[in-house]
This record gives sequence, structure tokens and C-alpha cells, in this order.
Amino acid sequence: MTQAAVRLSRLTHERPWQEHARLYRDLFADPAVAATLWPGALGGPRTDRQAAEMLTQDIAHWHERSFGPWVFFETATGVFVGRGGLRAADLAGEECVELLYAVRSDAWGQGYATEMARLAVAHARRLGLADVVGFTATTNRASQRVLESAGIRFEARIDRAGLPHWLGRLRPID
Repeated sequence: MTQAAVRLSRLTHERPWQEHARLYRDLFADPAVAATLWPGALGGPRTDRQAAEMLTQDIAHWHERSFGPWVFFETATGVFVGRGGLRAADLAGEECVELLYAVRSDAWGQGYATEMARLAVAHARRLGLADVVGFTATTNRASQRVLESAGIRFEARIDRAGLPHWLGRLRPID
């Protein structure tokens, strides 16, 4: 077994369900997590209602597309780590598939986001998806490293939600 395979085995994942509402609420209400996902004018921590809407959207995405974000747990302990995976997104009017991830702030620095991103890219390849993109604020160097580690390569600096963002792209079936 390769070192990468061993690292991936640290996490288990499953589709999100309503039973995960508390996990979504706690993750997206965390000020540190929110500052990386929605900096500045994007609104910061999410309310209980907003987190519930995100969960509802993730569940619906799975029903409509047969893929979407997962919830991740440590394999050894069963402790919730975060949410990550793939979802449909809009890029300058074009539909694409976005690689996304969010890790509990007390679990940062342990490689979980990288594991989530690599698993999502592998899943995109299995699905035969033609294109995967990743976005992060230009100030979020840690997230840029996660995307690069998953094979996403810088393409451009773009404006997204009024803020400068790093845009990367991977063509999994190339």
C-alpha cells in the first residue's frame, strides 16, 4: 500500500443526510472556518438556517446529479472532520464542477483538506467528469496549496463575489 493510500484511509465519508444538521451548523458557524470560506463582505459565520439550507442543497445535489459533497469522519475515532467533495458551480456563465472542502478549525494542519481534495479528484476521474475547478481567495495560501496538491493548476486570478480569487483547473480525463 502506498503512503498516499495510507493517508486516505484516515478518513471515511458518506453522503450528507438531515441527521448531519448539527455538524453543518457547528462547522459553518465557526468564525475561523467562515473567515476562510466567506471572507469580508461575503458574510462570515452562517446562521443555523443558512447551514440547514446548505445541507438541504447538498442532499438535493446528490439526488439530482448522483455526486456531491460528503461529510468526513476520522476512521479510527468516528469524529467529524468536515465537508468536501464536488458540486456544480457557475464560472462566468458556464457550468462547471467545483472541488470544495471545509475542515473544522481545531483539525487544521493535519492534512485532512488535502485528503478530501484528492479523494474528490479521484471520484471526478471515476465519474469521467471533463473539468474540475477550484477557487480560493488570493489571500488563502493554505487552500491554494491544497488545490495544487490535488492536481488543480493555477489558471487565472478572477473576481468572485466581489473579491479577488485564485482559480485553478484540472481536466481529470486528460
